[in-house]
Amino acid sequence: MSLEQFQLDPYFLAKIFTQPIIPGKSMPAETAEKVVPKVKYLGENQKNIALFIQNENEAYLNDELFNLLTNILNACKLGMQDVSLINVFSAPSLTFPDWQTAVKIERSIVFGIAPEQLGLSDIPLYQLVTVNGTTLLFSDELSLIGTDKVLKARLWAGLKQLLGI
Repeated sequence: MSLEQFQLDPYFLAKIFTQPIIPGKSMPAETAEKVVPKVKYLGENQKNIALFIQNENEAYLNDELFNLLTNILNACKLGMQDVSLINVFSAPSLTFPDWQTAVKIERSIVFGIAPEQLGLSDIPLYQLVTVNGTTLLFSDELSLIGTDKVLKARLWAGLKQLLGI
């Protein structure tokens, strides 16, 4: 039998040669990175403040809740040009680090979404926490805040801390 007729199984060769045959730089195996889809948000995000909501019935908010949100922003001396309003219902599988990759976020307010849904551990409402360099404030849903003065006061206290008002 000549060497020209000799055949080795590629799997067997891979097992034999675990190191490169030719000395030099070895190329690490490429890891599959999670591809974050291009996300849509309302606003211009000029101050890198993300507002997370979850609304399965509408693209973002109905008129009543949108007016409440703009009143809250106005009280904080902010407008829609300063923030990004993100409806997580459009991409439920994304975790908070995925959102950070997709949208530049320095501070964030999460309305009515459980931390676990964003891939985070249990975080108490109306207390500031920092995750990967982003300061977060979890609060109740806007619809509850609009009807409860105690929740409005708790949100306002959290916003003053978050935004330095």
